[in-house]
Amino acid sequence: MSLTRRINLVVGLSKSLQFSNRRHMSTGVASATVARYPLGKDLSWLPRNPTSEDVNRAADLVKGRPVSLLYRVLTMIELSDVDGAVELARLCVLKDDSRRHDTILICNAVIGAMCQAKRFEQGIGLFHYFFNENNIVPNIASFNYVIKAFCELGRVDDALQLYRHAARFGPDKETFSLLTQALVHAYGYEEAGIFVGLSRCLTTADDWTPMLIEIRGRLDQMNAEDADDYFHTNRLKFDDDEDDGVFKSIATIFVEYWLKHGNEEKAMECYSTIRTWESLPATTGNTLLRILLENCKRTEAGALIEVNAKDLYHNMLKKHKRFDSETINIMVDYWFDIGEVNKAMETFNESQQGRKRMVRCYCNVVARLCERGMMSEAEGLFEDMCSDKDLSPPDVSTFRSMVNGYVRAGRVDDAIKTSNKLAILKLRKVSIYED
Repeated sequence: MSLTRRINLVVGLSKSLQFSNRRHMSTGVASATVARYPLGKDLSWLPRNPTSEDVNRAADLVKGRPVSLLYRVLTMIELSDVDGAVELARLCVLKDDSRRHDTILICNAVIGAMCQAKRFEQGIGLFHYFFNENNIVPNIASFNYVIKAFCELGRVDDALQLYRHAARFGPDKETFSLLTQALVHAYGYEEAGIFVGLSRCLTTADDWTPMLIEIRGRLDQMNAEDADDYFHTNRLKFDDDEDDGVFKSIATIFVEYWLKHGNEEKAMECYSTIRTWESLPATTGNTLLRILLENCKRTEAGALIEVNAKDLYHNMLKKHKRFDSETINIMVDYWFDIGEVNKAMETFNESQQGRKRMVRCYCNVVARLCERGMMSEAEGLFEDMCSDKDLSPPDVSTFRSMVNGYVRAGRVDDAIKTSNKLAILKLRKVSIYED
């Protein structure tokens, strides 16, 4: 890393430390004096000179509207009309002189949608339009979207430069994780280590993600002997830590490393050091479960790994808050992927008994059944979601799964009916939603 880049990084981190006590500051009370944020991209796709018609439309949007503009924008994004949502947001800020309480949420929603769609440069362009041209005050979520976009585009130096301006808005664990990962990838773990060491001082949340990213970066550059020593060094350092989730996360990284290098014995040795499954955080457990299942069929010790994965899954489900819908979906997807549909449905059905049913599990199974043309089974679960008061209605992606499944099965009328049902559902929600 160049001297200039190091200085820029340290200056930005120092500013973060200065303002760390204000990291939860809302946008509404942020200073109105905002520096311009350096981006330097072509923004020609956005109209710079609004017409009189644009101004009139903008006035109609923000004055006396019965339906939340934020909700309309979010609904358009959910329905994949991102460009329409952008136009609505652009007109909103054009005439919204008073800066309503939800203005920043509208801006962030469309920037995030652009980045989610991998349209990174357009997302960066929207950041410029809202926060440079129209002087709206951003929040840290606004910066995180664009920092991520820069990192995805390989423009790490631009991400670091923007971070210097984001520092006074209270960087959070997402900010630090994005930049640590980008630095490891672009310049190696040594440069990322500078960031990890300082960032631990700047967040009130006890988050170890940047450190775990650095450990993974170091490990990827080691040979087997050094990796073994590195594991034992970390075990001595963190195994007795007050936060026992830290070492479990570290051990998970090493399990993945050894399986990736074909050393099942070392992988299982690291796995065995995770002694108390009952206190395993859901996120760590999900990562470990996915790693084990991904390696069941490509290693000589696949049968043993599958047994360990099943044991891990059942142990996670024994404790409330030690699993979530993702835990169940990982196991269900594994059975679907290897063609064991009956076991997949058995796992799903068992997971929904004796506890609050999880709508994301229903959505996942409906999608997997539709992929296999099992429409009668999918229909039953879909109708449960539509009619059962204990379940949330299907989301847009689940409606799409049903429509696509019907089309593949040649049931065009059913596809049209389902599509119409989605339109009615969304219109009904918009019609009753008030500011």
